[in-house]
Amino acid sequence: MIEVMKLNKSLDGKPIIKDINFKISTGNIVGLVGPNGAGKSTLLRNMVDIYTPDSGKVIIDGQDIRDNISLKSTIGYVPDKNEYFNKEKVRNVIKYYKLAYDTFDENRFAELNGSFNIPLNQKVEKLSKGNISRLMFMLALSFRPKVLILDEPTSGLDPIAKRKFLKILVSDVSERETTVLISSHNLADLESICDHILFIDNGEIVKDNSLDTLKTTMKKIQVIFKDNAPANFEKWPCFLNVSHVGKSYSIVTNNFNEDLVDKLRENGALFIEELDLSLEDMLVYTVDKNLI
Repeated sequence: MIEVMKLNKSLDGKPIIKDINFKISTGNIVGLVGPNGAGKSTLLRNMVDIYTPDSGKVIIDGQDIRDNISLKSTIGYVPDKNEYFNKEKVRNVIKYYKLAYDTFDENRFAELNGSFNIPLNQKVEKLSKGNISRLMFMLALSFRPKVLILDEPTSGLDPIAKRKFLKILVSDVSERETTVLISSHNLADLESICDHILFIDNGEIVKDNSLDTLKTTMKKIQVIFKDNAPANFEKWPCFLNVSHVGKSYSIVTNNFNEDLVDKLRENGALFIEELDLSLEDMLVYTVDKNLI
């Protein structure tokens, strides 16, 4: 459904995204995670043709996004900041969307707004940040896009609104096989809905895995050795972080498997306990181990 190929973009002479490649299958929800300044928003803006890449392509549903009006009519984009319609009332923004998108369904918008209760006579600039996020999300869903590109869509939402948002999003994907790429710092939210995760750091994709694979292979393990740990134990290549008190070691690995367990036992491990990592932990250990 989506293929990003060798995408590069510089702003003010500084490389922001660098040779990015990935694919997203139809009906998947993919999370884009990384620290501030990693290039998430720049990547998404290139994917919806707001920015022109210096090189590379974005292919959606078999077509290049560049200057492709018919393809863009099937893509919903919710930016991290609203820079449009500030002086307009919500009802006028709805009229604009009806003119811009042949598939816009005002009844669908009213149905969604039954959950969020955005006042139609209110000017956009008078709405809270959370309500603007809700508005842009409802507008995008109301023309029933094949693809949703969401940049920090839950920012400013209270816990109740956030839960409604996630429920509606998952329902739309389930019913229509919408393909979703969502960037967010709320990693617990992504962990609850995503099929796949892209880690971006310093403009590069540093990890590209299904969430199931990440949860299976990235683990924290507690190990107690009978005697001393083997020589150069802390430098084993599959370890991301190692700390210890006496003979008890706390280890983070990105390659947990039975072979590793067997190797630890062969080297004198008496006790081995595996512990799951949160998506937030996975991000930190992947992009900035010095924080641990």
